[in-house]
Amino acid sequence: MNLKALVKSLLLRKFTSGLLILQLAITLALVVNSVILALDTRESLSRDTGMDNENILLVSLHPTSGNYRDFNYYRSVVAEDLSQLARLPGVKSVSAMNQLPLRPRGALRNVHDLDNPEQERTDTYLQDVKVFFGNENLADALGLSLLEGRYLNQSDQRDFGSDERPNIVISQSLKQSLYGDNPAIGQETNRGRIVGVIRDITFNPTLPEDKQYAVFDNTLMEYVYVARYYVLSVEPGQMSSVRNQVSDTILAVQPERDIFRVFTMAEHLKRFYRDDQGLADLFLLLCGLMLLVTAISSYAYAQFHISRQKKYIGIRRALGARKRDILLYVLTENALNCGLGCLLGMVTVIGFNVLLSQYIDLSKPEPLLFLLACGIMFIAGLVATWLPAVSTSNIPPVIATRTV
Repeated sequence: MNLKALVKSLLLRKFTSGLLILQLAITLALVVNSVILALDTRESLSRDTGMDNENILLVSLHPTSGNYRDFNYYRSVVAEDLSQLARLPGVKSVSAMNQLPLRPRGALRNVHDLDNPEQERTDTYLQDVKVFFGNENLADALGLSLLEGRYLNQSDQRDFGSDERPNIVISQSLKQSLYGDNPAIGQETNRGRIVGVIRDITFNPTLPEDKQYAVFDNTLMEYVYVARYYVLSVEPGQMSSVRNQVSDTILAVQPERDIFRVFTMAEHLKRFYRDDQGLADLFLLLCGLMLLVTAISSYAYAQFHISRQKKYIGIRRALGARKRDILLYVLTENALNCGLGCLLGMVTVIGFNVLLSQYIDLSKPEPLLFLLACGIMFIAGLVATWLPAVSTSNIPPVIATRTV
């Protein structure tokens, strides 16, 4: 096979060849980055959040009655809600909570050691720390693991309007930022006195794993109007039964409430990544369409230009070229186009990745993924040009030499 002749042939039709090569490069870039996005989303959904996502039930609700303006009334209703929910068969623990983990926004406060307020300048993540209000059952409801000290209990509940500094529990990564390897128990922060440190869970999926900062404060019943979620830890296999009874149980205590959603922590995680999953599905669909269009373009390119070269092919057949030689010529020409498209694709893959990274979190392309995508392109091109190649190889020499 004369490679120099092939290159010369492509240069004679450089415009159409260039368009096909550009299309191949763009398709390659779309394929690689679509797969990266899909793999990133799948990894995010399967990541360990530190919680038993399938067995944690969440209830989002809000009162609609003016009676709830009376805090004592509000507190009594919430207390009765929790009592009735805890009695449901299959419920291990239940608590109210002001906000949910696995969410970037919410109740955010600055945190620093009382003797070192400059910490917020050296670690800017300390300026927006999630603060969770709950009761003594929140640790069990979320399945938190204690690393140091103790969790909050009934004695940590402050009286309404008390000036006493609260006891708090902080996350492992927050403790590491504030005190490093030194003990944190008994230390004073601007948010309260530390009595415990819990193992990190995913409080904010958009932040690094070592920046999952959180503070837990047992003052929920003082600020009960922020209690818009109930959290239930459910026995394995009992989720469906408990889920069906939750709304009726709450409304039986006091019906003037809107229950917006009853959902598991796993569904909450999936909902957080819903846009990423939708974007990944869209990109994969576009990827399939681009592969189809590129295959059609390769077929049309081969069919058109081979029909223009019948006389040349006929001469080669008359001079002794076999069918397989013609077949190899056509397929090699396609392989050359694919190879040039993949070389240009190296640039377009990186360019697309950098461009998309400005708007979404996207991993960098790996060489193995790039090679696999190139293999798919070569196979698609081979399939697309096989029929024109076989048709061309069957041209009789006598008919071909008479072609004008």
